[in-house]
Amino acid sequence: MSVELPVFDISKPLNESSLTSLQDACKEWGFFYVTNHGISGDMYQKLRRFSGGIFGLRDEDKIKMGASNYTPRFIASPFFESLRVSGPDFYASAKSSIDAFSDQATDEEFSELMKEYGEKMTELCEKIMKAILSSFGEDLHHKYYKSEFGNCHGYFRINNYTIPLEQDHQEDDVDLLEGLGMHTDMSCITIVDQDDIGGLQVRTRDGIGLMDINPKDEALVVNVGDLLHAWTNGRLRSSQHRVVLKRHSFVENRFSLAFFWCFEDQKVVFAPDEVVGGGERGRVFRSFKCGDYLRFRESNEKGKFEKVGHTVEDFARTEDRN
Repeated sequence: MSVELPVFDISKPLNESSLTSLQDACKEWGFFYVTNHGISGDMYQKLRRFSGGIFGLRDEDKIKMGASNYTPRFIASPFFESLRVSGPDFYASAKSSIDAFSDQATDEEFSELMKEYGEKMTELCEKIMKAILSSFGEDLHHKYYKSEFGNCHGYFRINNYTIPLEQDHQEDDVDLLEGLGMHTDMSCITIVDQDDIGGLQVRTRDGIGLMDINPKDEALVVNVGDLLHAWTNGRLRSSQHRVVLKRHSFVENRFSLAFFWCFEDQKVVFAPDEVVGGGERGRVFRSFKCGDYLRFRESNEKGKFEKVGHTVEDFARTEDRN
């Protein structure tokens, strides 16, 4: 089954009804779509073409990009590999990755494309974050955006999933494969640009079911990450989600771009009183440094890479979840 998420035209000011719908989506699912986002289909296709050339290289050549830039298959999943490009200098990050095996002209074109994409996505994240804050009230946006989110930075992963072909199917093989395991994102917000293959699934609030988030023409998928979940005192949901792959007779790859917008490492994450609100619930997350949480996730075997097991709920929650 698929979930019908709301679609927001980010090029237009959101009215009271839209802002209510936006916050409802963030509370119930932690996911929504945005349109008129400024990322053209042509840019997406160029990124896919250049990245396809890199992913098509021999494994020994891709490894030369370094562990901080390239994640090979069998780290997160037998089917998943990923190239990371980090901001704020997206150009330098991209160039450092491919210097080892590309000619100068290709290197320059690829790095410029990564720079353009990274800067556009950063601007888009800023717009989306302001809209989310405005859903709590216009005063919150003006009071907290610059002081709390003004130093956020982004990085993106170019993801390639290798899909086993139907003709290679053995009698005891399953039809649905886990391309990337169940996880929450270590970000404030994440924006995903996925191809038409689909496979993104979100866990329902009751923890029992899984719902498909289908690709939508000219729309990007946005989701709330762990850092914003904590900053809003758990009011906005950082949902567990995964990517599944279905065997095809003709499709060999699933391609996606995921942009993660995060607090700076030294940022102390602590929900403002206006966000916590009154009532019996009170404050449910202690204050913590963003960098400490990221290191907790990356160093813990169960939380390593993108896997659920240890999230911000385990790291900083002070209230009994039961």
